[in-house]
Amino acid sequence: MNSVPLACNMDVFTSAERDVHVRATLELYRTVQEIRESTNGYEFSFSNGSETISQLAAFISRERLCCPFLEFTLRIEPNGRPISLRLAGPEGTREFLREEFSEAFL
Repeated sequence: MNSVPLACNMDVFTSAERDVHVRATLELYRTVQEIRESTNGYEFSFSNGSETISQLAAFISRERLCCPFLEFTLRIEPNGRPISLRLAGPEGTREFLREEFSEAFL
C-alpha cells in the first residue's frame, strides 16, 4: 500500500463519468449518520437499506479507480443496524478524507 501515492486521480474518468461520480458521492455523503476515526482513516455510518448498499457498492467501484491507495471495508449487520464503510490507507489518509469528503463532515 505504501508504494501507491496518496493522491486522487480524476483523470481515470471521462468528463461524464467524473460528473456522475462527484454528484453521487456528494449525495451519498449527505446521508452519513455518524463518523468515527479509525486507524489511518474514518468509519462512516449509513442507514441500513438496499438502496444504500447499492449506492455504497457503486461508490466503492468508482472510488477505487481514482484513489487506489484507499482500503474499503463495508460492514452490513443484521436487524437494521447501520451500515458502515471504513476508508483507510497510508499515513495522511485521514487528512485527505477530511478534505476530499468535506460534505460528510458538515
